[in-house]
Amino acid sequence: MKTPKPSAQTSLERGLEYARWGGFLFSALLLLLAFGEIRSLSSDSTWYPYFKIFYYGLLALWVQLPYQKLAGITWRICYGALILLSIGFVFLMIVVVMFSYIESAERGERLGVPGFEGSLIFLCLLQAPTILFRKHPDLLDG
Repeated sequence: MKTPKPSAQTSLERGLEYARWGGFLFSALLLLLAFGEIRSLSSDSTWYPYFKIFYYGLLALWVQLPYQKLAGITWRICYGALILLSIGFVFLMIVVVMFSYIESAERGERLGVPGFEGSLIFLCLLQAPTILFRKHPDLLDG
């Protein structure tokens, strides 16, 4: 006897829930990165580590806003800010990887593929469509 196949709507909802758990993971990783940056601060630190700490913390909190409870213009502003913060995060990760490669080249070393940063970028870019489709599931082609 075969078990009934779950409906497409159920699997879409389950997928969106998994993607939302990816948002929790993403926020946790960003907060860990921010705390790591705080621990590595020194008295001669430039503005760049402080900017990264602020940006990681802001994006980690912004992803966790209760988007499904927001309505109207508030939702649009918060969602638009999330998109802008996500684009900024991608550029920030590119700069972080570039600085890492420059520092390693100065030491005569060679870095491998930036897998962790790539995973963070993936998780970051996953959040905007996840939040949109959880708020407006009618936009999905179920």
